[in-house]
Amino acid sequence: MKIFLFFFFFLSNIYAFIDINTTCCKSEITQQSVEIILNNPKLVNKFYQNNQYKLHWDERDLKDFIRASEDTIMNYLGVDYHQDEINHLMSSINNYDKDIQKSVLARIELLATDGFFSFAKDLSVGFIDFKYFQELLKSQEYDLVWERDKKIYNYQEDLVLALKTNMIEVLFQRYLPISKDYRKLVEAYHRYTTIEFPKVDYGKLMKEGDYGYRATQLKAYLVQTGDLRDVDESYLEFPTFDSKLKQALKRFQKRHYLKETGELDRVSVLYTRKSLEKKIELIKLNIERYKLFPHIYDKDYIIINIPEFSLKFFKNHVLIDDIFVVIGREDRPTPIFSDILEYIVLNPSWNIPKSLVRRDYLPMLISNPSSLEEEGIFIHTSASRYSTKIDPAKMSWEKYLDEDINIPYYFMQYPGEQNVLGKMKFIFPNKYSVYLHDTNAKSLTDKKYRLYSSGCIRLSKPYELLSILSHYTAYSYEQLLNLIEGGKTRKIPLKTRIPIHIRYFTVFTDEYGDVSFRKDFYGLDALQLKAMATP
Repeated sequence: MKIFLFFFFFLSNIYAFIDINTTCCKSEITQQSVEIILNNPKLVNKFYQNNQYKLHWDERDLKDFIRASEDTIMNYLGVDYHQDEINHLMSSINNYDKDIQKSVLARIELLATDGFFSFAKDLSVGFIDFKYFQELLKSQEYDLVWERDKKIYNYQEDLVLALKTNMIEVLFQRYLPISKDYRKLVEAYHRYTTIEFPKVDYGKLMKEGDYGYRATQLKAYLVQTGDLRDVDESYLEFPTFDSKLKQALKRFQKRHYLKETGELDRVSVLYTRKSLEKKIELIKLNIERYKLFPHIYDKDYIIINIPEFSLKFFKNHVLIDDIFVVIGREDRPTPIFSDILEYIVLNPSWNIPKSLVRRDYLPMLISNPSSLEEEGIFIHTSASRYSTKIDPAKMSWEKYLDEDINIPYYFMQYPGEQNVLGKMKFIFPNKYSVYLHDTNAKSLTDKKYRLYSSGCIRLSKPYELLSILSHYTAYSYEQLLNLIEGGKTRKIPLKTRIPIHIRYFTVFTDEYGDVSFRKDFYGLDALQLKAMATP
């Protein structure tokens, strides 16, 4: 009975609000649209022209809009979407006489619609001006591809449907990136805006067992960053470098991709002195990057984060493996895009892309015609290894250095120990000729900074990925190993194709919400900060 009465009074309130709305019409909306400074005047005017200048917002929708715009995850920057003015006008509307109420309602209507269009765009598209960013990319020395998600939104149609169904908040949630990592990064942003970093002085190397005031400085700093937890005031004041402090420092070093020694060296001190304002700026930038990528609705998928040198495989939305990778070096960057992993090739040949032939192998041929054969690379008249071979010593290669002249031959490296692709490659067909592969240069996967490839992605543990993907093929892992041992090239299709997302996050969170920072190898932070206009 109590629930029924509450619902009755709630509806009565809404209907009272709507009842006043029905007396309001075109003249009030037209007048108010002139008086109000709108952020989206063309969109707002078109919306009411298309909808006969009727009022659409009821009290429930307005309250939902205000609640969403005050949500610290959705509107993490506290942008003004007219929510304060709307709230004030709604609470004071009964103080006006009937004639003025019409104008007030029209004003509320226009403010809400204008606020909706701004909020919807900021949630779905974000604050990075992608067109301007693409222009900045073209001015760079090296070609770098960043594909944007091809999301298409009709905000006007969305608004009409949401108001008919009282689903404003649900619609905003649909615009918002759905990743839990996005939410954790927003929470980290709020945390970083409320802290201050104490100073840590330079000095001699400090390690477990040492004693001095710099230990108390480090403790105070690591408490603020969240690396040192569950300690009381007396512990913080005691100037001993103990095992607890060592572990906290190792967490800090890990988050900044430093050598995890647990010792306070000059490099670690340098990283404690990184500007808090700059870190906040980078957190905000990487929050906005989520809006450039497609929402991931699949249960099983792969994410590669270039600055992290990491391939993560998710099954049923749960991380089941994290594999170190080697990515494209600065002058040959790995493109940033999404695609579908379709098949595996065991004992692959390497068909060398023409761009690499021109840049790397023609100069070698010109100086020494037999140089490629020493590396197990042969030249053919077609893409098949069974086609006619070309004798490089009988050819004149200089003219093909000109990018306008097509190279009519195919350079390939046969399967074997010399093959740069190792024993397997994982193919997601794309126009960039990028794929995942094993490598014959195993030592490169042990380097700290793994930027050695020409754009493709080399795996530190290809057999781990093969084992996971075997469940998506018609073969067991053991059968695939036997095929590799057989030495023949085999194409293994996936029965279920796996989405793969190559991304670029220089700031990200782990499962506990701790923030990690990585070096901006491709120089994209500066470009996107230049293209980002936040309020």
